[in-house]
Amino acid sequence: MSQDAGFYRTGLIESIMLLLLLLLAFGALTVMMRERWLALGATESLLARLAASAVVASVAVGGLSGVVLNLLQGSAFSDTTLSAAASRNQALLGIALALALTIVGIIRIEMYHRHLASPPVQEEDAEWRVEPRR
Repeated sequence: MSQDAGFYRTGLIESIMLLLLLLLAFGALTVMMRERWLALGATESLLARLAASAVVASVAVGGLSGVVLNLLQGSAFSDTTLSAAASRNQALLGIALALALTIVGIIRIEMYHRHLASPPVQEEDAEWRVEPRR
């Protein structure tokens, strides 16, 4: 495997780890400090949780990348016939798929969080409901 192909593989593995940890940190921060996030507005809450989870995920990737790369060294870097262009294309595709899954996960967590923040109005309490004639 060429040196460029190895760099692309390393970038792919670290990017997937970063996006997975970003999603996990976002969900954990949302659940653990729900009352504090509800005190902020919707946009401020979302941006604060995204920023905090990005910091946590970056620190975690820095600590875990060496361990994961050593564990995957035999299987991820063993293909000697892989060209740099093919490795780059695989890395781009893998990162794009991981990013799409992370975005979908964050949207689902945010929808769940907003649903809990403003429960639906019961029909009996709705203002538009017409009282029956007596």
